[in-house]
Formats: sequence, C-alpha cells, structure tokens
Amino acid sequence: MVAGLAWGWVAAAVVAVAVGVADTVVRWRTHEAVRTWRKGAIGERRTARMLRPLERRGYRVLHDRALPYGRANVDHLVIGATGVFVVDSKHWSRERRLTRRGRYVRVGRSSGDQLVKSVLYEGQAVAAALAQSLGQQVQVTPVLAIHGTRMPLLRVTKVSGVPLLQAPQVRGWIGRQPARLSAAEVATIAAAADRVLPPYTAS
Repeated sequence: MVAGLAWGWVAAAVVAVAVGVADTVVRWRTHEAVRTWRKGAIGERRTARMLRPLERRGYRVLHDRALPYGRANVDHLVIGATGVFVVDSKHWSRERRLTRRGRYVRVGRSSGDQLVKSVLYEGQAVAAALAQSLGQQVQVTPVLAIHGTRMPLLRVTKVSGVPLLQAPQVRGWIGRQPARLSAAEVATIAAAADRVLPPYTAS
C-alpha cells in the first residue's frame, strides 16, 4: 500500500515536470516566433521608407501584397523605368556573417540557395500573375534587402541571380539598372499588379 502510494506520487511528480517542461517549450517557441515576426515587420517598414523616394522618379511601389495562390506574400513590389522588382526584406542579427568560397555563399549557418529560395518563388509567381493578366511576358527581378548583417559594399553578391544587398543600397541599385519600360508600360503593369496582387491579410 505504502509502496503503491509512493510510486503514485513519483508518477504524478514526473507528469507535473513533463507538463511544466512542455509548457516552457511552447512559451519559448511562441516568444521566438513573435520576436522573429516583429523583427521582420521592422525590417519591412524600414525598407518601405527607403524605397519611398523612388515614387518621385515615377516608380510605383506596392507593399505587403498577396500572391494569387498559397499564403505567401510579397514584401515590396517596385515598378519603374528600370523594370519590375520583388524586394524581400530580411532582418538578421549582426553576428551573422556572409562568407564566400568560389560561387558558394553562406550567411551564418544558412546556404545562399536557402536564403533566396522564397524570393525566387515570389518573383516567378508575380511574373506569372502579371503575364496572365496582361497577355504578355513581364520580366521580374528578385532582390534581398538585408538589415543587420554587414554585406560587402564594393561588390554585389548574387546567389542564383538574386542580389543580396544591404537595405540602404537597394534604392540606388534599382535606379542604376538599364531603362527598359516606358511611362505608359509602367502605368499598365502597375495597374495590373494592383489588381492581381491585393493587399495581404493574414488568415
């Protein structure tokens, strides 16, 4: 009887500890998810402010737009004389460093291919949506706007054709690309983008 009670008490204690640990893990993960989301939102707002001057040069800049399929969204879509650009904001810690060996790039522990995978998909999805709406192909260039981590300033690092730029560099980089669209084409593409890529709302 006493032994049974003792084992019952031990089992209850083990369960209580397990529940406590599980609760701590859930709270930590929730906290980390919220912290990551907040950092991302701060980066997006900063990038939006940095891109705003382009509008005075005839560019259209759309922010936080939903893709036609799935739950992904586009942080920033820039449309102007130098083309159409999907800009994905990233807010990384200063401890993360970019390293390069030949054509292989890593940022912290992540490979360059992993880092650009989502923005490549977004660029392809935007191009497909615009092509379907306009009845013609539209070239879309994906770009990473990076906050926090220091990037090389003398040479633009590209991964799978995607430039990895410090966020303050993005506006100037876009403006220096060769002109390819007329004012009328910019207006037509921007109107189509506004129509097929509505403001993103989290479900």
